[in-house]
Amino acid sequence: MKTAKLVIGIISMVLSVFVLFQSCAAGMANTLSSNGQLGGTGGIFVAICLMIAGIIGVATRNSVKNGGALTAAGFCLAGALIGGVMAGDYSDLYIWSFIAWAFGAVYLVDGFYCETGRLNLKVWMLVLALIILPPVGIVLLWIDRPFKLSSRIVTTVIAAVAIMVMATNIMGGDGTSNSSQASASESSQNDQVSPTSVNADSSNASEKTYGLGENWTVDGALSLTFTAAAVTADRNQFDESNPAQVVILTYDYDNLGIDNEYMDLYISSSNFKVIDSAGVMADTYPATTEYPQETPVGAKCVGAQQAYGLTNPGGVITVQVEIYGNGMEKHEAVFELPVS
Repeated sequence: MKTAKLVIGIISMVLSVFVLFQSCAAGMANTLSSNGQLGGTGGIFVAICLMIAGIIGVATRNSVKNGGALTAAGFCLAGALIGGVMAGDYSDLYIWSFIAWAFGAVYLVDGFYCETGRLNLKVWMLVLALIILPPVGIVLLWIDRPFKLSSRIVTTVIAAVAIMVMATNIMGGDGTSNSSQASASESSQNDQVSPTSVNADSSNASEKTYGLGENWTVDGALSLTFTAAAVTADRNQFDESNPAQVVILTYDYDNLGIDNEYMDLYISSSNFKVIDSAGVMADTYPATTEYPQETPVGAKCVGAQQAYGLTNPGGVITVQVEIYGNGMEKHEAVFELPVS
Protein backbone atom coordinates (compact mmCIF):
# COMPACT_ATOMS: atom_id res chain seq x y z
CA MET A 1 0.00 0.00 0.00
CA LYS A 2 2.98 2.33 0.44
CA THR A 3 3.47 2.65 -3.32
CA ALA A 4 -0.26 3.12 -3.89
CA LYS A 5 -0.42 5.89 -1.29
CA LEU A 6 2.60 7.62 -2.84
CA VAL A 7 1.15 7.47 -6.37
CA ILE A 8 -2.33 8.56 -5.26
CA GLY A 9 -0.87 11.38 -3.18
CA ILE A 10 1.13 12.76 -6.10
CA ILE A 11 -1.84 12.46 -8.48
CA SER A 12 -4.09 14.18 -5.92
CA MET A 13 -1.76 17.16 -5.56
CA VAL A 14 -1.30 17.59 -9.32
CA LEU A 15 -5.01 17.10 -10.03
CA SER A 16 -6.00 19.59 -7.32
CA VAL A 17 -4.20 22.40 -9.16
CA PHE A 18 -6.07 21.67 -12.39
CA VAL A 19 -9.42 21.36 -10.59
CA LEU A 20 -8.78 24.65 -8.76
CA PHE A 21 -8.20 26.63 -11.96
CA GLN A 22 -11.14 25.00 -13.74
CA SER A 23 -13.42 25.64 -10.78
CA CYS A 24 -12.42 29.30 -10.59
CA ALA A 25 -13.40 29.67 -14.26
CA ALA A 26 -16.70 27.86 -13.64
CA GLY A 27 -17.42 30.05 -10.63
CA MET A 28 -16.74 33.20 -12.63
CA ALA A 29 -19.12 32.04 -15.36
CA ASN A 30 -21.83 31.29 -12.78
CA THR A 31 -21.41 34.72 -11.22
CA LEU A 32 -21.59 36.57 -14.53
CA SER A 33 -24.69 34.68 -15.61
CA SER A 34 -26.34 34.94 -12.17
CA ASN A 35 -27.67 31.41 -12.63
CA GLY A 36 -27.55 30.43 -8.99
CA GLN A 37 -25.13 27.52 -9.55
CA LEU A 38 -22.50 26.75 -6.90
CA GLY A 39 -20.38 24.30 -8.91
CA GLY A 40 -17.35 26.61 -8.93
CA THR A 41 -17.36 26.91 -5.14
CA GLY A 42 -17.83 23.16 -4.78
CA GLY A 43 -14.93 22.54 -7.14
CA ILE A 44 -12.64 24.75 -5.04
CA PHE A 45 -13.55 22.69 -1.95
CA VAL A 46 -12.78 19.48 -3.87
CA ALA A 47 -9.41 20.86 -4.99
CA ILE A 48 -8.49 21.84 -1.42
CA CYS A 49 -9.51 18.43 -0.09
CA LEU A 50 -7.50 16.63 -2.78
CA MET A 51 -4.43 18.77 -2.05
CA ILE A 52 -4.59 18.17 1.73
CA ALA A 53 -5.29 14.45 1.31
CA GLY A 54 -2.39 14.10 -1.14
CA ILE A 55 0.06 15.84 1.19
CA ILE A 56 -1.03 13.71 4.16
CA GLY A 57 -0.93 10.51 2.10
CA VAL A 58 2.62 11.13 0.87
CA ALA A 59 3.87 12.29 4.27
CA THR A 60 2.46 9.27 6.15
CA ARG A 61 2.99 6.54 3.55
CA ASN A 62 5.61 4.77 5.70
CA SER A 63 3.72 5.15 8.97
CA VAL A 64 2.67 1.95 10.76
CA LYS A 65 -0.25 3.76 12.39
CA ASN A 66 -3.52 4.33 10.58
CA GLY A 67 -4.19 7.95 11.60
CA GLY A 68 -2.68 9.47 8.45
CA ALA A 69 -4.54 7.16 6.07
CA LEU A 70 -7.87 7.73 7.82
CA THR A 71 -7.37 11.51 7.82
CA ALA A 72 -6.56 11.49 4.10
CA ALA A 73 -9.63 9.30 3.51
CA GLY A 74 -11.79 11.78 5.42
CA PHE A 75 -10.68 14.70 3.25
CA CYS A 76 -11.16 12.73 0.01
CA LEU A 77 -14.64 11.52 0.96
CA ALA A 78 -15.65 14.99 2.20
CA GLY A 79 -14.51 16.48 -1.11
CA ALA A 80 -16.43 13.81 -3.04
CA LEU A 81 -19.61 14.51 -1.08
CA ILE A 82 -19.35 18.30 -1.43
CA GLY A 83 -18.55 18.07 -5.14
CA GLY A 84 -21.41 15.70 -5.89
CA VAL A 85 -23.94 17.87 -4.06
CA MET A 86 -22.81 21.25 -5.46
CA ALA A 87 -21.79 20.30 -9.03
CA GLY A 88 -24.98 21.40 -10.82
CA ASP A 89 -24.18 22.19 -14.47
CA TYR A 90 -20.43 21.84 -13.81
CA SER A 91 -20.41 18.28 -15.19
CA ASP A 92 -16.64 17.73 -14.85
CA LEU A 93 -17.01 18.10 -11.09
CA TYR A 94 -18.87 14.79 -10.97
CA ILE A 95 -15.74 13.16 -12.45
CA TRP A 96 -13.39 14.84 -9.92
CA SER A 97 -15.77 13.86 -7.10
CA PHE A 98 -15.74 10.24 -8.22
CA ILE A 99 -11.93 10.25 -8.35
CA ALA A 100 -11.83 11.76 -4.85
CA TRP A 101 -14.22 9.02 -3.66
CA ALA A 102 -12.01 6.31 -5.23
CA PHE A 103 -8.89 7.73 -3.59
CA GLY A 104 -10.74 7.97 -0.28
CA ALA A 105 -11.79 4.33 -0.52
CA VAL A 106 -8.14 3.28 -0.98
CA TYR A 107 -7.03 5.35 2.02
CA LEU A 108 -9.92 3.97 4.06
CA VAL A 109 -9.02 0.36 3.28
CA ASP A 110 -5.38 1.05 4.12
CA GLY A 111 -6.37 2.68 7.41
CA PHE A 112 -8.29 -0.36 8.62
CA TYR A 113 -6.17 -3.03 7.00
CA CYS A 114 -4.24 -5.25 9.36
CA GLU A 115 -1.65 -8.03 9.11
CA THR A 116 -4.30 -10.75 9.13
CA GLY A 117 -5.58 -9.60 5.75
CA ARG A 118 -8.88 -8.41 7.23
CA LEU A 119 -10.23 -4.99 8.09
CA ASN A 120 -10.43 -4.13 11.74
CA LEU A 121 -14.03 -2.87 11.41
CA LYS A 122 -16.84 -2.95 13.89
CA VAL A 123 -20.34 -3.68 12.63
CA TRP A 124 -21.60 -0.18 13.47
CA MET A 125 -18.81 1.33 11.36
CA LEU A 126 -19.83 -0.77 8.39
CA VAL A 127 -23.53 0.09 8.80
CA LEU A 128 -22.67 3.79 9.06
CA ALA A 129 -20.64 3.59 5.85
CA LEU A 130 -23.50 1.84 4.05
CA ILE A 131 -25.94 4.58 5.12
CA ILE A 132 -23.79 7.66 4.49
CA LEU A 133 -21.71 6.48 1.49
CA PRO A 134 -23.25 3.29 0.06
CA PRO A 135 -20.47 2.70 -2.55
CA VAL A 136 -17.79 2.79 0.18
CA GLY A 137 -19.90 0.54 2.41
CA ILE A 138 -20.25 -2.06 -0.36
CA VAL A 139 -16.48 -2.16 -0.90
CA LEU A 140 -15.80 -2.54 2.83
CA LEU A 141 -18.52 -5.19 3.14
CA TRP A 142 -16.86 -7.50 0.61
CA ILE A 143 -13.30 -6.84 1.75
CA ASP A 144 -13.91 -7.49 5.45
CA ARG A 145 -16.60 -10.21 4.97
CA PRO A 146 -18.19 -9.82 8.45
CA PHE A 147 -21.38 -11.66 7.44
CA LYS A 148 -22.29 -14.83 5.61
CA LEU A 149 -22.44 -14.78 1.82
CA SER A 150 -26.25 -14.58 1.68
CA SER A 151 -26.31 -11.62 4.10
CA ARG A 152 -23.65 -9.81 2.08
CA ILE A 153 -25.63 -10.29 -1.13
CA VAL A 154 -28.86 -8.95 0.41
CA THR A 155 -27.06 -5.96 1.93
CA THR A 156 -25.37 -5.18 -1.39
CA VAL A 157 -28.69 -5.24 -3.25
CA ILE A 158 -30.28 -2.87 -0.72
CA ALA A 159 -27.34 -0.44 -0.97
CA ALA A 160 -27.41 -0.61 -4.78
CA VAL A 161 -31.12 0.24 -4.78
CA ALA A 162 -30.36 3.26 -2.56
CA ILE A 163 -27.70 4.44 -5.01
CA MET A 164 -30.13 4.12 -7.94
CA VAL A 165 -32.83 6.06 -6.07
CA MET A 166 -30.41 8.92 -5.41
CA ALA A 167 -29.29 8.94 -9.06
CA THR A 168 -32.93 8.95 -10.21
CA ASN A 169 -33.69 11.97 -8.02
CA ILE A 170 -30.76 13.87 -9.53
CA MET A 171 -31.88 13.02 -13.07
CA GLY A 172 -35.43 14.01 -12.17
CA GLY A 173 -34.23 17.52 -11.33
CA ASP A 174 -32.71 17.81 -14.80
CA GLY A 175 -36.01 16.69 -16.33
CA THR A 176 -37.84 19.52 -14.58
CA SER A 177 -35.40 22.00 -16.04
CA ASN A 178 -35.85 20.58 -19.53
CA SER A 179 -39.64 20.75 -19.27
CA SER A 180 -39.42 24.44 -18.31
CA GLN A 181 -37.33 25.14 -21.40
CA ALA A 182 -39.80 23.22 -23.58
CA SER A 183 -42.68 25.25 -22.15
CA ALA A 184 -40.90 28.51 -22.92
CA SER A 185 -40.18 27.37 -26.49
CA GLU A 186 -43.82 26.36 -27.06
CA SER A 187 -45.11 29.69 -25.78
CA SER A 188 -42.80 31.58 -28.13
CA GLN A 189 -44.48 29.89 -31.12
CA ASN A 190 -48.12 30.11 -30.03
CA ASP A 191 -48.61 33.30 -27.99
CA GLN A 192 -48.73 36.88 -29.29
CA VAL A 193 -49.24 40.25 -27.52
CA SER A 194 -50.00 43.73 -28.77
CA PRO A 195 -47.19 46.36 -28.77
CA THR A 196 -47.88 47.72 -25.29
CA SER A 197 -46.09 47.65 -21.97
CA VAL A 198 -46.99 44.50 -20.02
CA ASN A 199 -46.27 43.65 -16.38
CA ALA A 200 -45.68 40.00 -15.47
CA ASP A 201 -44.30 38.06 -12.55
CA SER A 202 -42.10 34.98 -12.78
CA SER A 203 -45.07 32.60 -12.57
CA ASN A 204 -46.71 33.70 -15.82
CA ALA A 205 -43.93 35.42 -17.77
CA SER A 206 -43.43 32.38 -20.01
CA GLU A 207 -47.09 32.55 -21.10
CA LYS A 208 -46.57 35.80 -23.01
CA THR A 209 -44.53 36.71 -26.04
CA TYR A 210 -43.09 40.23 -26.18
CA GLY A 211 -42.23 42.27 -29.24
CA LEU A 212 -39.84 45.07 -30.14
CA GLY A 213 -40.28 48.03 -27.82
CA GLU A 214 -42.46 46.11 -25.35
CA ASN A 215 -41.49 46.18 -21.71
CA TRP A 216 -41.27 42.96 -19.70
CA THR A 217 -41.53 43.80 -16.00
CA VAL A 218 -41.20 41.49 -13.01
CA ASP A 219 -42.53 43.46 -10.04
CA GLY A 220 -39.88 44.07 -7.41
CA ALA A 221 -37.16 42.50 -9.55
CA LEU A 222 -36.42 43.90 -13.03
CA SER A 223 -37.71 45.22 -16.34
CA LEU A 224 -36.29 44.58 -19.82
CA THR A 225 -37.02 46.12 -23.23
CA PHE A 226 -35.47 45.28 -26.60
CA THR A 227 -35.29 48.49 -28.62
CA ALA A 228 -33.67 47.23 -31.83
CA ALA A 229 -32.66 44.11 -33.76
CA ALA A 230 -30.56 45.67 -36.52
CA VAL A 231 -28.43 44.09 -39.23
CA THR A 232 -24.80 45.21 -39.27
CA ALA A 233 -22.12 44.94 -41.93
CA ASP A 234 -19.43 44.78 -39.25
CA ARG A 235 -17.29 41.66 -39.59
CA ASN A 236 -14.43 40.43 -37.43
CA GLN A 237 -11.41 39.33 -39.46
CA PHE A 238 -10.40 36.79 -36.83
CA ASP A 239 -13.78 35.04 -36.66
CA GLU A 240 -14.18 31.94 -38.85
CA SER A 241 -17.89 31.27 -38.33
CA ASN A 242 -18.91 33.25 -41.47
CA PRO A 243 -22.60 33.78 -40.58
CA ALA A 244 -25.12 34.66 -43.28
CA GLN A 245 -26.11 37.75 -41.30
CA VAL A 246 -25.00 39.54 -38.15
CA VAL A 247 -27.69 41.15 -36.02
CA ILE A 248 -27.09 43.47 -33.08
CA LEU A 249 -29.70 43.37 -30.31
CA THR A 250 -30.05 46.63 -28.38
CA TYR A 251 -31.84 46.63 -25.05
CA ASP A 252 -32.48 48.56 -21.82
CA TYR A 253 -33.02 47.13 -18.36
CA ASP A 254 -33.93 48.42 -14.89
CA ASN A 255 -32.98 46.91 -11.56
CA LEU A 256 -36.19 47.16 -9.55
CA GLY A 257 -35.03 45.17 -6.55
CA ILE A 258 -32.49 42.43 -7.34
CA ASP A 259 -29.84 42.69 -4.64
CA ASN A 260 -27.15 40.07 -5.25
CA GLU A 261 -24.23 39.93 -2.82
CA TYR A 262 -21.82 38.91 -5.59
CA MET A 263 -22.64 41.52 -8.24
CA ASP A 264 -25.36 43.94 -9.30
CA LEU A 265 -27.89 43.09 -12.02
CA TYR A 266 -25.99 42.30 -15.23
CA ILE A 267 -27.97 41.11 -18.26
CA SER A 268 -25.81 39.81 -21.09
CA SER A 269 -25.66 37.09 -23.75
CA SER A 270 -25.42 34.47 -21.01
CA ASN A 271 -29.06 35.28 -20.20
CA PHE A 272 -30.25 34.96 -23.83
CA LYS A 273 -30.97 32.07 -26.20
CA VAL A 274 -31.39 33.41 -29.72
CA ILE A 275 -33.15 31.43 -32.47
CA ASP A 276 -33.24 32.61 -36.10
CA SER A 277 -36.31 32.66 -38.37
CA ALA A 278 -35.76 29.03 -39.44
CA GLY A 279 -35.46 27.75 -35.88
CA VAL A 280 -31.65 27.46 -35.84
CA MET A 281 -29.79 28.49 -32.70
CA ALA A 282 -27.62 31.58 -33.19
CA ASP A 283 -24.18 32.09 -31.65
CA THR A 284 -22.72 35.31 -30.32
CA TYR A 285 -20.52 37.21 -32.78
CA PRO A 286 -17.50 39.41 -31.91
CA ALA A 287 -18.83 42.60 -33.49
CA THR A 288 -18.35 46.09 -32.06
CA THR A 289 -21.08 46.64 -29.45
CA GLU A 290 -21.92 48.62 -26.32
CA TYR A 291 -21.30 46.44 -23.29
CA PRO A 292 -23.98 46.03 -20.59
CA GLN A 293 -23.22 47.43 -17.14
CA GLU A 294 -23.63 46.18 -13.61
CA THR A 295 -26.75 47.97 -12.42
CA PRO A 296 -27.58 48.43 -8.72
CA VAL A 297 -31.11 48.60 -7.33
CA GLY A 298 -32.90 51.72 -8.58
CA ALA A 299 -30.59 52.23 -11.57
CA LYS A 300 -31.04 51.57 -15.30
CA CYS A 301 -28.72 50.39 -18.07
CA VAL A 302 -29.55 51.99 -21.44
CA GLY A 303 -28.32 50.94 -24.87
CA ALA A 304 -26.64 47.64 -24.00
CA GLN A 305 -25.91 45.48 -27.06
CA GLN A 306 -25.19 41.86 -27.99
CA ALA A 307 -24.28 40.67 -31.50
CA TYR A 308 -25.37 37.33 -32.97
CA GLY A 309 -24.50 35.50 -36.18
CA LEU A 310 -27.55 34.08 -37.97
CA THR A 311 -27.51 31.04 -40.22
CA ASN A 312 -30.76 32.16 -41.88
CA PRO A 313 -31.00 35.93 -42.47
CA GLY A 314 -34.02 38.18 -42.02
CA GLY A 315 -37.47 37.44 -40.69
CA VAL A 316 -38.31 37.33 -37.00
CA ILE A 317 -35.85 36.06 -34.40
CA THR A 318 -36.86 34.59 -31.05
CA VAL A 319 -35.03 35.52 -27.85
CA GLN A 320 -35.58 33.37 -24.76
CA VAL A 321 -34.56 35.24 -21.61
CA GLU A 322 -33.66 33.62 -18.29
CA ILE A 323 -32.60 35.72 -15.27
CA TYR A 324 -32.16 34.74 -11.62
CA GLY A 325 -33.38 37.17 -8.98
CA ASN A 326 -33.36 37.29 -5.20
CA GLY A 327 -33.34 33.89 -3.54
CA MET A 328 -32.26 32.36 -6.86
CA GLU A 329 -35.81 32.74 -8.19
CA LYS A 330 -35.84 32.21 -11.95
CA HIS A 331 -37.61 34.75 -14.19
CA GLU A 332 -38.29 33.83 -17.84
CA ALA A 333 -39.71 35.60 -20.87
CA VAL A 334 -39.82 35.18 -24.66
CA PHE A 335 -39.36 37.97 -27.22
CA GLU A 336 -40.02 37.87 -30.96
CA LEU A 337 -38.09 40.61 -32.73
CA PRO A 338 -38.32 41.55 -36.44
CA VAL A 339 -34.88 42.01 -38.02
CA SER A 340 -34.44 45.40 -39.66
